[in-house]
Amino acid sequence: MGKRVLALDVGLKRIGVAYSDPLGISANPLPPIENDRDVFKKIKQIIEKYDIKTVVVGLPLTLKGEEGEQAKITRKFVEKMKQEIPGIDVKFVDERFTTTLAEKQLRETTKKSKRKKMIDSVSAVYILKTYLDSIRMG
Repeated sequence: MGKRVLALDVGLKRIGVAYSDPLGISANPLPPIENDRDVFKKIKQIIEKYDIKTVVVGLPLTLKGEEGEQAKITRKFVEKMKQEIPGIDVKFVDERFTTTLAEKQLRETTKKSKRKKMIDSVSAVYILKTYLDSIRMG
């Protein structure tokens, strides 16, 4: 197997990042990265460092399951990422509830002052877990 998966929670200012172990069992957060003009260079460095085969991107659907403005922004981001990092396999995951789950976990486990910094990457962990569970379930 040995194929690590990278999850991205794309935001306008920051991108939450998490990666799986080679067996696709655990999801590990990385520090969020700034969504600036070097963003694709930073993502490429992470892909190379962790030998990533698949990138999973959270797609923020509305509660009705439709694509709103943020979903369109995310899709544009992914198109640009595919141009900047050719050959990467990208999959979308419905992330409607990941931020809520991440906030709940952080409220229970983390001091308030640290939550804001961690929320993006904890959301990415939930996106990654959702994807890993879906491929395990077949």
